[in-house]
Order: sequence, then structure tokens, then C-alpha cells
Amino acid sequence: MINIIIADDHQIVLDGLKTLLSTEDDIRVMDTFTNGHDAVMYCKDFQVDVALLDINMPVMDGITACQNITAKNTNVIALTNHQELVYIYKMLNAGALGYVLKTTNKSTLIQAVKTVSNQENFFCEDVRKQLINMDSFHHAEEKLETPTISKREKEILRLIIKENTTKEIAAQLFIGQSTVETHRKNLLKKLRVKNTAGLVRLAYETNLLA
Repeated sequence: MINIIIADDHQIVLDGLKTLLSTEDDIRVMDTFTNGHDAVMYCKDFQVDVALLDINMPVMDGITACQNITAKNTNVIALTNHQELVYIYKMLNAGALGYVLKTTNKSTLIQAVKTVSNQENFFCEDVRKQLINMDSFHHAEEKLETPTISKREKEILRLIIKENTTKEIAAQLFIGQSTVETHRKNLLKKLRVKNTAGLVRLAYETNLLA
């Protein structure tokens, strides 16, 4: 069972999302909130697998809430109307594993929840296109010095960005799953990031796969 919470400042959106997600047997909506602060407080008291967060909310915005919630080992999906690169960057930098637009369909949202609950990244199609075309992204934040990684590490990082699981990466590269995990850990250490979202963010920030 995937336990989730939803935070959005529009009650009609909360009601609709709760109804939609409650149709899934393996998803349980634990509670809903109209601001980021209440969502953060809830995650301090209860074990939540996935938090769906809007960005623009009163009391505490989704970006700040994401930083606090991910610190409690809850996986975060940004569910928003904003598809500008600066918002995508800020949510990824805050620790979000997923970024989905509110215009997405039910099946995509459910896929996002299930993917992110397994600590894998998920981006809806429009956001993925934004991330692929990253030329303007470098102007959103100060560009970092480009790290150096090996050809094999680039192959694995490219597959991670495409949302392949460890098993899928191993199969495509004809290597063991333990080898993939070793490379993933080495990438985290070498690039000085904490999770897969950090790898994705840094890869785009520094044009690492060019």
C-alpha cells in the first residue's frame, strides 16, 4: 500500500485528486492540506510514502515544504501548473523525485505515484521535453563547474535520466545489477549529490552528457 498526502491551496483540486487516486487499490490518501506547513507537520508525525505538492501555497510554499518533507524520508512529486525551467530546477534542488503538470491524465499521475514511491524519478512528457532542451536552463541558476565522469558512468547516467530501473539498466548494458548500483553510488559520491534527483539536476545544470 502506498500512503500519500496531497497539498494544494484549492479545495476542489484536493477533492478531485483524492477521489481519483482512491480508485486505486494500492494507493491510500491519508490526508489533504491547503498549505505546505500543515503537510510538513503531518509528515513529522506519520510515515508518508509520497507527497503531492503544489508550488504556490499560503503559509509555506511547495518548494520549502519539499525541503522539509524529503528530510523526513518522504518522496515528493511536484503537481503544478508551472512548467518553467526555474520552477523545475527549484523543486528538484529541494529534493523532489517527480514533476507532473496538472494537465496530465489519470494514468500518468498514478504511474508517477507508483514510480516515485520506489524512489525513482518521474517527469510527465511536457516536463521531460523541457529537461531535454536545456539550453535556457543554464541561465536559471549559476552554472556549476563540469565534473568529469567515465564513458560507462555517462551511459548509466543517461539511462537513469530516462527513468530506467537498475534491472533495466543492467539488461541494456549487459552488466550485473550490483555493478549498476556500484556505478550509481560512485556517481553520487563523485558529483556530490544525495540522490537520483540530484544526479538528474546536476547532469542538466552542467551539460554533463554533451
